[in-house]
Amino acid sequence: MKKNGIKTLLLIILLVLAVVLGQIIGASCAGIKYLSWLGAAAKFGLSPVELNLSVAKITFGMMIGINVAQAILLLAAILTYIKIKVKG
Repeated sequence: MKKNGIKTLLLIILLVLAVVLGQIIGASCAGIKYLSWLGAAAKFGLSPVELNLSVAKITFGMMIGINVAQAILLLAAILTYIKIKVKG
């Protein structure tokens, strides 16, 4: 049980680090001529939709933006997670 909890925590940490570092790398390489492709991004998802029921107002929606650097680092994080063996 403890081993599964540690592996799950490790996966979450690796994915968060990949997203944050990918965003930093993509933004910082945007002005460099040969590395600007790392900052190329795509956004997809559902734009916000509002449901007004007179008593309550509910908004649904979710947008995800990902750049090339984040995609590469997410793939590296998942491959690293697969290779790591947790003792315990």
